Amino acid sequence: MEHGLEAASPALAAALGRRDAPAAAALYAEDGTLLASTSELIRGRSQIEAYWRAGIGVGVSRVELSATELRIERDVAIEVGRYALDVRGAGGAERGSYFVLHRRQGDGSWLRAAEVFNPDVPQGSRPHDKEEQ
Repeated sequence: MEHGLEAASPALAAALGRRDAPAAAALYAEDGTLLASTSELIRGRSQIEAYWRAGIGVGVSRVELSATELRIERDVAIEVGRYALDVRGAGGAERGSYFVLHRRQGDGSWLRAAEVFNPDVPQGSRPHDKEEQ
């Protein structure tokens, strides 16, 4: 593994699959941010841990992250991809796109500095879809 980023998203998915919010949060920079459609801006590792702990509490059982693009420039990397999130009892998976800004640490490891999850919107429910009809 030349740059070490191949394991970053699988590590997050594995931590959440184990229902381990502290391990998931440890993959983010201390000053990291997380933007999810279901909450306000989440800042800092402790808030990110609380977010994932709440998600696990409501039944998040599986997260699949599939990178479609990865660009590395010195000490930052941009990852873009698709995700699927299963919630027990919710009857299906949420699917969408994600964006992660990774930052290389002094020891050479990578942490998530900023992350955005953007769920797919059902066809016909977006404002511009209605205008086109």
